[in-house]
Amino acid sequence: MYIRSIFFLVLLLCCTSSVLSTKDKDDENTLLKIKKQLGDPYSLRWWVKGFDYCNASANVATEYSYITCTSTGRVKSLVLHNLDVTKPFPDGICGLTEMEYTEISQIPGLYGPIPSCITKLSNLVLLGIMKTSLSGPVPDFSGHTKPTNLTGINLSGNQLSGTIPPSIFTLPNLDSLDLSSNSLTGTIPTGVLQTKNPSLGLANNSLTGELPKSYGSVDFWLIDVGGNQLSGDASFLFGKQKTAVNIVLANNEFEFDLSYVEFSDKIYGFDLSHNKIYGKVPDSFATAAGLYYPNLSFNKLCGELPKGGNMWRFSPAVFAHNSCLCGPPLPSCSNSAPAPAPASR
Repeated sequence: MYIRSIFFLVLLLCCTSSVLSTKDKDDENTLLKIKKQLGDPYSLRWWVKGFDYCNASANVATEYSYITCTSTGRVKSLVLHNLDVTKPFPDGICGLTEMEYTEISQIPGLYGPIPSCITKLSNLVLLGIMKTSLSGPVPDFSGHTKPTNLTGINLSGNQLSGTIPPSIFTLPNLDSLDLSSNSLTGTIPTGVLQTKNPSLGLANNSLTGELPKSYGSVDFWLIDVGGNQLSGDASFLFGKQKTAVNIVLANNEFEFDLSYVEFSDKIYGFDLSHNKIYGKVPDSFATAAGLYYPNLSFNKLCGELPKGGNMWRFSPAVFAHNSCLCGPPLPSCSNSAPAPAPASR
């Protein structure tokens, strides 16, 4: 996996240190409300009445929370990490109306649904809620006050269920969406991320059906839909002019002829393992200049592998458990009997 983090910028923010003014004491009260909703955890003991929340050096002193402020003393970013709490998600967060960045992560005791009011935070740029026990649906962004500045959403590693709301693809500046490792069902909406070279992570859910054909018109930077129950043809994700760096389709039921697929020089890795892909390995596999980490194992491929080019980079494991592939780095075609097709999973 080469999913780029969309949230590391939070810890690198440069912001003006200022004390919350009397006018903006609402943010102080909101932070104290959040703390109370979380059960007043010891790890947030710094959060007391009159604490200078905008003092960056004071915030760095705790590994569990981090707050930055705007030049006018409003909360700009909030990070809550690894808190020892067993509480519902604090809807008090929705009171931080000037917030642009939030990351709530690695809090397994955090449960309940994500409050719908979080979609009304119109200044949000990055929304991250990862590795919790939150359940219920993915928030619906169909409201009139949706955060149109959102560039990244990461809701991975939770227990979210239901279908993917099509409204999430209407956010005009969304560049990175990660809903992987949840319990999502249904088909993938036909809408697409509207920015150039977006990243999409839907891995390890229970999604069914085929990839939308509209995805063929998207130049993804990364797309990972591995570990679902998807089927059909996904060959349109590839192409000589495509700029995708990584494509993961592993552990699905995809079925298409690889013989006619062209791999671009931009692609660095792909994982097509554990599918029903057939045909032969095309010559472009050997000539794709940037390709280092492919995986074609556990499919129904057959025929002689391409020669020369990049083939020296790849171990036999890349091609293992196919119907009848042969040629270096596998045994030569003249000396090897066709191997049986892998048993159905």
